[in-house]
Order: sequence, then C-alpha cells, then structure tokens
Amino acid sequence: MRAAYTVVLFTIFAIMAHPLTVSAQPQVPSKYGKHALPQATQERLRATRGEVPLKLKRTIRVLKSDRLIPKIKRTAAAYGIDPIHIVGAIVGEHAFNYDIRDDLQQVALQFGRRMRTVEFSCGSVPLETVLAQPQFAQCKGSSNSYWTCVDKVWFTKVRGRVVDGVRMPRRNLTEACFNPFSTGQTYGLGQLSPVTALKMMDTTKLPKLSYKDADKLYERIIDPDESISVIAAVIVDSIKAYRSVGVDISNRPGITATLYNLGDPWTRARRSNGNPKVNYYGAFVEDHIDVLYDLLD
Repeated sequence: MRAAYTVVLFTIFAIMAHPLTVSAQPQVPSKYGKHALPQATQERLRATRGEVPLKLKRTIRVLKSDRLIPKIKRTAAAYGIDPIHIVGAIVGEHAFNYDIRDDLQQVALQFGRRMRTVEFSCGSVPLETVLAQPQFAQCKGSSNSYWTCVDKVWFTKVRGRVVDGVRMPRRNLTEACFNPFSTGQTYGLGQLSPVTALKMMDTTKLPKLSYKDADKLYERIIDPDESISVIAAVIVDSIKAYRSVGVDISNRPGITATLYNLGDPWTRARRSNGNPKVNYYGAFVEDHIDVLYDLLD
C-alpha cells in the first residue's frame, strides 16, 4: 500500500468532514444555469444543507493541492478521452455523494488490510459458492457482460432466496456480497465499488484481478493512481455504449457525468432514442464547465 494515496485520501476525508454551519432551511436554486431542476433534485440539494457549493470548492482545492490533475491528464490521454470527463465524474461525486462516513471507511479498510486474507461472501456463504449456482450459468463474456449479468441475476433470482442452506440477504449485490467491512458500498476519489472495478477489468489498462483478489481490488478503487484509471474506463465504456446506437458523447461531459452517476450505460443507450439527457449531476457539471476547465489549465 503506497503511503502517498493514503495521505491524499485522508486529506479529502478531513476537509469533507467539517462543513461550515449553515441555516436550517437553505435557499435551493430551481435551476443550474439553463437546466431546470426537478422537485426531487431540489429536495436532494436541500437535504445537503447548502453544502454543494462548499464541497465543490474543497474538492477543487484538494485536486490542486495533491497534484492529481497531472495524473488525470496522463490517464485521460492513455484512454483517449478528454480529461474533463474524469474531472466531472470526480467533482460530481464529491459535491453530491460524499458522506462523513467515508472517514470511517478508510480507517476500517486500513484495519482490514492488516488481515492476511479478505474474502467476499454473501452473508455466511462464500461468493464462489453463490456464483456456482445454476442461476448464474448464463453469465458469460467480457468482464462487463459477466458482472452485469451477475448483478441482474442476483437481483431477480437469488437475493432473499436460499443458497447452500442459507437465505441470501435481500440487499443489492454490492452491499450483500462485496462489503466485508460493513463500512459502505463505494470508496475513493471516484466512489467506486468492487463490482464496478470488476466490470471494468477488461477495459482498464491495469493488471487483471478477480473477485478472489479482494485486498488488491480494494487497493485499486482507493489508490488514486489506479482508481483514476477505473474512472476513465467507466467513461470509455459509456462512450462506446452510445456510439453503438449512433450517438457521440465524447465531447459531452454532462452526459458522461450523468451516466457515471446512474450506471448501466448500455441499457440507457438503447432506451435513449438517440437523445441522451443530463440529470442533476450532469447538469451540475455542464453549468460549472468553465470552472472545471480552468482546473485543467
């Protein structure tokens, strides 16, 4: 485990953990620039107690102070994408989805890595035993195809049912089978899950890992040197998904940010009718695009 990325993450967690005091009923805009915000989005912003603008400033400060921008640019070049896509994904996660619990996540993970072995399991049943069940026999192909299939089969045919004499948890795949420390489902700069890292295994330019490499898998989604590569792979996958239906989103960071937030870009591409739209997360990126490009200068 490299000390550098531990320092980076503790810096981020520390500054996120101490929001400024704001009024109990903060004013929430009905728009981000030209984008009208649905009522549900306004309620989400209200629930953050006005912290989004503050988190944006803090995130930019951390990206600058910890010299992550050069890494983002190098990674983007290696994956053939504009670095604005990576910046948009990271800023969106830190502006909207970071939780003070993440500070505890890092402590738990550091403790967990002192263990000689960490294994994924669904309740008390090893993940290997679960994946050997006949329901998953249909899951084949690339890492993305396989784990997307596993995710869907788990949700529709396995969760809450009995496997190997044990009733499976009714939670989603990540929370039920990829959460050995019980500290959350996503981690690091990109708030990545182990399942996302596994889906992107054939797309990243990193050494291959499997679900049996739990320690290394967690290192991958926490270490900025590796997690930025996974973020880039997620964006590349989204661009490919929409290109398959004749839509080019390689110059639309608001759309790639939206897909980073929502996931499942191949299904969304098929259902888009050639007209992808931004959600609140993507709208935030689009309406702060000048600030984000300034960060890359």
